Amino acid sequence: MAEHLKLAGEWEGGSVTNLDEILKILGVCFMVRKVAASIKPTQTISFADNKMTVSNPKRGEETIPLDGSQFEGRIMDKKTVGSTTVDDAGVITMRGKVGDMDLLTVRKLNENGQMEFTMIVDGVESVRIFNRK
Repeated sequence: MAEHLKLAGEWEGGSVTNLDEILKILGVCFMVRKVAASIKPTQTISFADNKMTVSNPKRGEETIPLDGSQFEGRIMDKKTVGSTTVDDAGVITMRGKVGDMDLLTVRKLNENGQMEFTMIVDGVESVRIFNRK
């Protein structure tokens, strides 16, 4: 099995670190930041034709090419990001820009079989752990 396929399935958010700092940098308003900190987001990940589809009830569905080609992605508060994404042995890495800020996101399985979603914006890092539903 290709390593990235292990990320396929339904996931529910668990612990999160440093989310408020990331959201502040992205210009997300106070009320949205407080709500974001209190929820446990869910997402479903699937793969087909060298693309990853991520869907969640709040933001809908987004299909992301895994071949390094440029695409317009979305992150929190529906900000648009010019991005490229690659799969490196099961670690899905997206690099892009939000305005003039550098963005890096990484999805991977950790040693406990949980999905670790790391977001780094201009050097500030937040990590959310997702548990398989």
